[in-house]
Amino acid sequence: MHPIDWNQSLHIGVADIDAQHGALTDTINRLLLAYMHGQEKTLLASIINDLHDYAQQHFATEEALMRRFEDEYGELTLHLQQHTLFFSRVVDFLLEYVGNPQGELTPEVLDFLTDWWKNHVTGIDARFGKFLNQHGIQ
Repeated sequence: MHPIDWNQSLHIGVADIDAQHGALTDTINRLLLAYMHGQEKTLLASIINDLHDYAQQHFATEEALMRRFEDEYGELTLHLQQHTLFFSRVVDFLLEYVGNPQGELTPEVLDFLTDWWKNHVTGIDARFGKFLNQHGIQ
């Protein structure tokens, strides 16, 4: 389990989305570092709120761009399903963890979160960025 190294290789070429991805990566890294330092119980509620709120904003930004090109963007349904997966698995689990004092945040959950995020950004988001760049959106 390692913090995500936010660097140029993770940028998709759309400034607003890249900035949002960077902010979400920072929030995920805050959660990982809190866990590594045994502070997840103390900081988790705040981090989850940040993660939830910023992910909602980010996904809404992406969805608005997808809908703008709905007839041309062939991965709209798959992309939206991935966003739903993020909330249903990651955020819901973290919220359940906060509500259950006996619950345990595990490295496997954190690995799932970081792996999902990196794969999402370098996979479908990178393809979406290329699509947007081809349509003049930087």
